[in-house]
Amino acid sequence: MRSVEIQKTLLLQKVTKVCYTFSIEVVLVSMSVSLKKATKKTNIRHNNRTMNEKEKEKNSHIDYSRSHENKYLVQKDLKEIYRDEFSQALKNYNEKQKRADRKIDDYYKHIQSSKKTALQQEMIVQIGDKDDFSSKEKKDMANEILQEWFLGFEKRNPNLKIYNAVIHNDEATPHMHLNFVPVATGYKRGLEKQVAFDKAITQQDETLNKERPFDDWREKEVRLLEKMLLERGIERKFVGTNEYQDVTEFKKKMRELELIEKDLKAKKDELLKLNEELPVDLKIVAKKEFKKVEVKSKEKNMFGMAKTEFVRKETGNVVISVDDYKKLLRLSKRNEEMKNKVKKILSTDFAKENRKLQTDNAVLFADLKSKAIENIRLKEDNLTLKNENRLLTSKMASIRLGINLAYKTIKDFFKSHTDSIMASRELFNNFIYMVKGNDPKNEFVKIYQQEQDEEKKKASSMFSMKGVKQIDSQQRDMQQLVKKKNRDRGMDR
Repeated sequence: MRSVEIQKTLLLQKVTKVCYTFSIEVVLVSMSVSLKKATKKTNIRHNNRTMNEKEKEKNSHIDYSRSHENKYLVQKDLKEIYRDEFSQALKNYNEKQKRADRKIDDYYKHIQSSKKTALQQEMIVQIGDKDDFSSKEKKDMANEILQEWFLGFEKRNPNLKIYNAVIHNDEATPHMHLNFVPVATGYKRGLEKQVAFDKAITQQDETLNKERPFDDWREKEVRLLEKMLLERGIERKFVGTNEYQDVTEFKKKMRELELIEKDLKAKKDELLKLNEELPVDLKIVAKKEFKKVEVKSKEKNMFGMAKTEFVRKETGNVVISVDDYKKLLRLSKRNEEMKNKVKKILSTDFAKENRKLQTDNAVLFADLKSKAIENIRLKEDNLTLKNENRLLTSKMASIRLGINLAYKTIKDFFKSHTDSIMASRELFNNFIYMVKGNDPKNEFVKIYQQEQDEEKKKASSMFSMKGVKQIDSQQRDMQQLVKKKNRDRGMDR
């Protein structure tokens, strides 16, 4: 009998050591989360795998032998969505119009022809990357998360009317294509109900950032996916950051610069126009002026005196025609006028605004650079804190998951290695008592206490208060017995 007790004690010590080791050395698994707008024009035939043979050849990345594994969650006609959502609003609008040319026959075609508004929106949602899906279990888990997230999508987003949703399992990674029509209301001009993504999501959630509603909405949906991962003991892996930039002030400053530059360009153009008006092919025929000058010759006359002769000599002047002279007068006058115009431009606004523009540019971009650096630093700090918080949350979730598993494993182990329920319970109670002695707030103790509370509740529904007191008394007696046995064995708490 003594040897049995020793074996039980050694078993308890061994299990306790394994328990603590297991709860600390939990292997953490991480997977990425992605939710983004489709970058290309939506191809519903591609999403629903109703492509012709030529289209299939272009999509060589698809393993069509696995297309039967795809999950088609919603398949509705887009035009039908438009009829259901906008027919009454369209009718109300047309009834108010007195001019026939202002009426809209088909709102679907009206939006289709619009260059400002898209008919619909498509989101691509993905859990993990291609390296995460070596096993079928991981793929099944990703599908499970995507479907769970999708089931609550319309409740969270009543203004986003889904017309197509499919999970692709025949490509490198499981992912969802989600297509919807964003519907906003309360318009004073046009239809009272219209297609507008940003307004649709801000109307259903007033807490969204008005400057970047999509980014804010996307972040909330991603966090929900992240929570679903954590519930399965998997932390989110960050493969990139969402660059959120507050560009309002930047755009305002840039518009101011554009106006200054526009005015500056206008003055430059005026100067260029004046320059173009100057003749570049002025052709005036000018001849040198000569006169006859009497000069002494080397020859001498009969009286021995030097002879004189007449020679042609340049006067330094030129001779032009009367027409050319008049032309020069006109050009001279025109040149003087343009000089005065240029002088006026340069002396008033042009030079000053040019210097002002250079100064404003330098100040603006220095300010923007400083703010950009500060913004990046804050984002990095925020991202670091978020990552640390998520990592700690994930670790805690994983550790709790591991402890719960260890608790159940140990309990089952005692049941399988004892002859009776009472013996296994006694041994397990002894184990809990030892653990509690090391740390009264131990997770094992918390789980044990929760089980005890649940048993008391069950007992209260089955028995009278007297019976409950009797059970409590029995438990106290059992605890006292365990303590006495420990003292008898000389065990240190």
